Amino acid sequence: MRLPKLPGLLLAISLAACTNAPSDVRVWGVKGNGPGQFNEPFDIAVGQHGFVYVTDVRNQRVQKFGAGGEFLLAFGQDMFEKPAGIAVGPDGSIWVTDYDLDRVFRFDSKGKLLDAWGKAGDGPGDLDVPADIAVDSRGFVYVVDEYHHRIQKFTPDGNLILAWGRKGKVNVALSAVNFLIPEDREGEFYYPSRIAIGPDNRVYVSDAYNNRVQVFGTDGHFLRSIGGLGLWGGRFRISSGLAVAADGSLFVADFYNNRIQHYGKNGSFLAAWGGKGRAPGQFSGPTGVGVGSNGSVFITDWGNHRIQYFRP
Repeated sequence: MRLPKLPGLLLAISLAACTNAPSDVRVWGVKGNGPGQFNEPFDIAVGQHGFVYVTDVRNQRVQKFGAGGEFLLAFGQDMFEKPAGIAVGPDGSIWVTDYDLDRVFRFDSKGKLLDAWGKAGDGPGDLDVPADIAVDSRGFVYVVDEYHHRIQKFTPDGNLILAWGRKGKVNVALSAVNFLIPEDREGEFYYPSRIAIGPDNRVYVSDAYNNRVQVFGTDGHFLRSIGGLGLWGGRFRISSGLAVAADGSLFVADFYNNRIQHYGKNGSFLAAWGGKGRAPGQFSGPTGVGVGSNGSVFITDWGNHRIQYFRP
């Protein structure tokens, strides 16, 4: 995947303090191109009846699994270049963005193509690396327009409603001490990567290279910022995939810290788990998070080419 370089200066005030992973951890997938195998799984979404959908980037497909990891089907192989973000709409349709084609695809739950729209460009509604997608309870579609450093909101058939955000890089030192000194730059992004809609229709955006998550209303007005640069719990080294549970709590993949972090509905830090490695509960660059209706958390363990599943 094309990604900007990690900022050179890392100000570490404290070592990371991670809790152990939940005791019930399951893993599925190995590197390969067969059914249930992966080559850089990137994003994940949990839909109706607990079905799990994964963008399998280098295999240019989406794979569908049962809640326990049993392979069900693959689709999109003849359509994608680099399938990236994925979301399940309230009607059960599957939305996928293609990182290279600058397109949005919509499928039914059996992998049948229903619609496709979007084009490369710099104007309103145009896309430049659509890294992720989310759908709110009314069916409106939100796309992370990564290289334009903005969020765009569309009708289901691709008509632009609004856009917000502009390019803005938070000072690294201020980001590391933003609990003492406000960092400002509200509503600005530096390569945003992921998006999720909470049960209250709040919009959560991983502002990846500003090492934070920003929270907005569906009209784009800024509500709060979560995190900042650091190694200890509650901080990030590249905020990546995120998902909101039914209780409003937030799970975020912390890419270079190789862990998952959990926050309360009000943005307070609750817990973190992970670490670099291949053992269950360890990661090599987690990039996607999905949450099931029972609170189970699914993670795309990108560098290990597998999915990890944590039961509550």
